[in-house]
Amino acid sequence: MTAPLLELRGLSGGYPPVSVFRGIDLTIYENESVGLFGPNGHGKTTLLKTIAGVIDPWEGDIVFAGNRLNAAGRMAARTSRHLNYDLFRKRRIKAATVVEQGLIYVMQGNLLFPELTVEEVLDIAPRAARGRSGIKDMHRRVDMLFPRLRERWHSKIRYLSGGERQMLSIAVGLLALPRLLVLDEPTLGLSPKLRIELGEAIGKIRDSEVPLIIVDQNLEFLTSLVDRMYLFDHGSITREIAGDAMPSHDEVMAMMFGKAG
Repeated sequence: MTAPLLELRGLSGGYPPVSVFRGIDLTIYENESVGLFGPNGHGKTTLLKTIAGVIDPWEGDIVFAGNRLNAAGRMAARTSRHLNYDLFRKRRIKAATVVEQGLIYVMQGNLLFPELTVEEVLDIAPRAARGRSGIKDMHRRVDMLFPRLRERWHSKIRYLSGGERQMLSIAVGLLALPRLLVLDEPTLGLSPKLRIELGEAIGKIRDSEVPLIIVDQNLEFLTSLVDRMYLFDHGSITREIAGDAMPSHDEVMAMMFGKAG
C-alpha cells in the first residue's frame, strides 16, 4: 500500500496548561482531499496550527512525506505559572521546516499585509516555495483560478472585499507550490455567491491533484470537495467517513449529538 503523504500518530496539543486536542490519528495520501468537520471551539484550528508548526505539539508524531517534522517524546510540563518559558524553550517543531517540506497552511481570517497591493503580495509569495520548480506555471494557474485578483492588481489589501482577500490567501498558498495545501474555514463570512465561486476554484485545485485538508462549517460545501471526512468533537476524532458514504447534514448532526427527541 502507498505510504501516507501526511500521518498523525497519537498527536496531542494545546496552549499550556490547557489541553485542546488529544490522541489524533489521521492520514492523507497523495492526490487526496480530506475534510475535517465539527463544532466551533473544539480544537480544529489548534490542530492545524500544530501541524503547520505555528504552535508546538505536546506529544505524538507528525510525519510528512516520510520525514518526522516534530521532536520525539513528550513536551515537558511548565514549572512556573509566572515565567514565560516559551522565550527560553527550544521549539519542538519549526514552521520554516514545515514550509520547506511543502506543507502549506492557509489560516482562517485572511491574515495578509493590509498596506501591500495584490501585486506585491503575489510577488512575495513564491519565496515560500524554497526553490521548488514550477512558479511560472503556478502564476498562470492562479490567474485562471482567480481572475478577479488581476482586476484588483494595484489595490491595497485593506480595500479588498472579504471574498477577494480569501482568494488572495489561497493564491498565496498555491504560489508556495504546496505538496499539501491546508485550508482553514475558507468560506468564513462569505456570501452564498462568493462561496459558490470559491468552491469552484477549490474544486479545480483538487482536480489538479494538489492534496487538500479542508476545515469548513458548511457541510454541503465540504462534502462536495473531499474524498474522506473526519468528524472532530471535543478535541478528538470521533469518526472517519468514506467518500462513497457521505452523510446528509441531519445524519452528521445525529452522529455527533444524537437524535433529537
